[in-house]
Amino acid sequence: MSPLLMFVLPALLGQSAASPYDVTVTAPTPPRSASQSVRERETLAIAPHKTADDLMLMVPGMFITHHGGEGKASQIFYRGFDAVHGQDIEISVGGVPVNDVSNIHGQGYADLNFIPAELVQQLRALPGTYDPRQGDFAVAGSLQLSLGIEESGITTKVGAGSFGSQRQFLAYRPAGQSVENFAAFEHYSTNGFGPSRAAQRASAVAQSVWNLPDDLKFRVLVSSYSGHFSSAGVLPLADLQSGAVSPFATYDPFQGGASTRTSALAEISEDRPGQRTSLSVYGILRGMRLKQNFTGFLANPSGDLQQQSNDALTVGAHGFFRQHVAILSSTDSLEAGFFLRSDWIEQSQARLSSIDGKVTSAQVQAHVQANQIAAYLDAALHPWSRLTVRGGLRLSSLAFSSTDAGPQSAGQSRSSQGAHLGPKVTVDFAAWSRGHVLFSYGEGFRSPQARSLAESETTPFTKVRSAELGARLNGVWGSASLAGFATRLSEDLVFDPATTRNEAVPGSQRLGAAVDLSFQRWGWLLGNFGGTYTQARFNRSDMTYTKGELLPYVPQWVARADVAAKRTVAIVKDNPIFAEVGTGWSMLASRPLPYAEMGHDVFLVDASLRIRYRSVAASAQVWNLLDRHWYDGEFVYAAKWKANAAASLVPERFVTVGNPRTVMFDLTLSL
Repeated sequence: MSPLLMFVLPALLGQSAASPYDVTVTAPTPPRSASQSVRERETLAIAPHKTADDLMLMVPGMFITHHGGEGKASQIFYRGFDAVHGQDIEISVGGVPVNDVSNIHGQGYADLNFIPAELVQQLRALPGTYDPRQGDFAVAGSLQLSLGIEESGITTKVGAGSFGSQRQFLAYRPAGQSVENFAAFEHYSTNGFGPSRAAQRASAVAQSVWNLPDDLKFRVLVSSYSGHFSSAGVLPLADLQSGAVSPFATYDPFQGGASTRTSALAEISEDRPGQRTSLSVYGILRGMRLKQNFTGFLANPSGDLQQQSNDALTVGAHGFFRQHVAILSSTDSLEAGFFLRSDWIEQSQARLSSIDGKVTSAQVQAHVQANQIAAYLDAALHPWSRLTVRGGLRLSSLAFSSTDAGPQSAGQSRSSQGAHLGPKVTVDFAAWSRGHVLFSYGEGFRSPQARSLAESETTPFTKVRSAELGARLNGVWGSASLAGFATRLSEDLVFDPATTRNEAVPGSQRLGAAVDLSFQRWGWLLGNFGGTYTQARFNRSDMTYTKGELLPYVPQWVARADVAAKRTVAIVKDNPIFAEVGTGWSMLASRPLPYAEMGHDVFLVDASLRIRYRSVAASAQVWNLLDRHWYDGEFVYAAKWKANAAASLVPERFVTVGNPRTVMFDLTLSL
């Protein structure tokens, strides 16, 4: 065992690394809330999904859209939050954080397009702020993805479908090795379902795990990704309804973007009776280019097209030590952990001409550095055989500095630092042999945009307080949970079309309920259902919003159901032919918009059919099976889309049109 693992982390708890214990801690930690959910590979594969982004639809209470095009980070709605591209949900893949700090397009920008859907073995959602391991951006909750590949040997998949879409997927897992050992490659391209909707991406992901002497395990995860996409942008709803414009048209063909990401993680862990230790280090190199126009020619006669760029280098480390310690019972445990992260960011924003794409004004040119240091203590105590109390504290210190390099403020620099102490507690009562009642409370935070800070200012965190009460039931048929929750924010963020990002607004609160059902019967039928109802309202007023008013863009109803049937349909030469039918049903309803308007409801059905004989499988995947006309983005604001027309400040409805029925056929060969 390394000196760090042997002495430093155990010393936090005053325990000897050589102390003998009878229990080996290898299972995931118990849930921190009644609504915590896990989706395993078998259920993740029920309905068609293009990337790991799409898998987020299976999290109870989560809905995503791709209004910016295939390649831009998804718009995320979760438990009463318009999390935009990640500002309110902490996301990690294989232990590597995904959220961008101080991204110029939006705080917490989280792009999951670099992970093919086939590689996600488990999707773990931690709603709320109830776990001391949760840090920055864990406002609505956290999402953790674990990677692996089911098939051993070589897996080759080729696909073709609607709108010139093509996909190639190649993966390898050594025979006799665990699902964690793999290497995979993906390439995807499409012409899109209308003008300015073409996209292309390529990614490579590899992970290897070595079991070493003395109960040590060493894991390495590397990935590289690049993507390029076009975006059609918004259309006036009135023009669509009158037939003045095609549903799949674009008013500004220069919109779109590109994204790159390369990351690496090395982890060493140790599992011994009664204790577990882990230490990880990682590095990320990110790049993003984005062009968007929400207001046409309102602010500038040559056009309001905004160009944003964000390049970042991130390095960090995290680790923990968990030890069984007899305090109130022999099964009690204590855990200490830390989190370190440093980001160096270069970002810019400029206005371009919507006529020829040339720069008309430089708005932002900045160098940003962010540093985060956090530590936590967590305890699991059992004062009674049926009662478990889990709780702890997390202390996070964040420092930011930014230097402007633009023509108007070149050389101007600002720095700030602040700390946040967040208590977390979960009371778990085993009310029945298979049922538990849980109460959870936690305080978390969201960091600010570095460029918004004043010199020597104490970092103004968005403070989050969240509580939940609910019940969980596990049976031979599956599991179920029902919970009510409340969340309060000291301040919030709402989309501003003029800046094409979310801007500060008064504090808010959420009251809601969540349900989650999972079942598996007769060996061939399985499924999940999850949903939430939430009301999000302002709890303070300002010049724009009034206390008690519903937050715009936050849907009140979100639901998702996935059901699959798997059967052997024939025997050919003593080998079975397997058939699997899967469906995914998504619903979003009651989405408030600015100026007391309400958005259109969304109801979509995706489906897949897969047939396998020995090492060959063929599948058909259909998105929007019913070919419903729907809007994946709706906004209300003033704009001017005719350059020579008189400007009007009267707000109107703008939409981005969702995908029509889309089909993809795949052929898979496993060797």
